[in-house]
Amino acid sequence: MGNEHVVITVLGANRPGILAGITKAVADSNVNVEDVSQRIMRDLFALMMTTDFTGANCSFDEFQSRLQKTGEELKVKIIVQHEDVFKFMHRL
Repeated sequence: MGNEHVVITVLGANRPGILAGITKAVADSNVNVEDVSQRIMRDLFALMMTTDFTGANCSFDEFQSRLQKTGEELKVKIIVQHEDVFKFMHRL
C-alpha cells in the first residue's frame, strides 16, 4: 500500500508559537511532515503542509478533531483534507 497524503492549511493572525503548536499536534499523531510552505504577510500567518498519514496513530476523523482543537487554542483556522480531495477542490 502506498502513502496516504493529507494536506493541512492554516490561516490566522501571526504570533509566536503557531508553527510549533501545529507540528507538535502532527507529531503527536505520528503523522510525518513531507513538505511545508509558510508565509508571513504583514500580520497574516499562512501555511500549507503536506503530510504522510500512513503511520498515524489515530483515524483521519480523530486527526481532524485534534487539529481543530489545536487551531482553536492557537486562534487560527486549520483545514485538514485528504490530498485527493484537496486537488479535486482546487483543480484548474
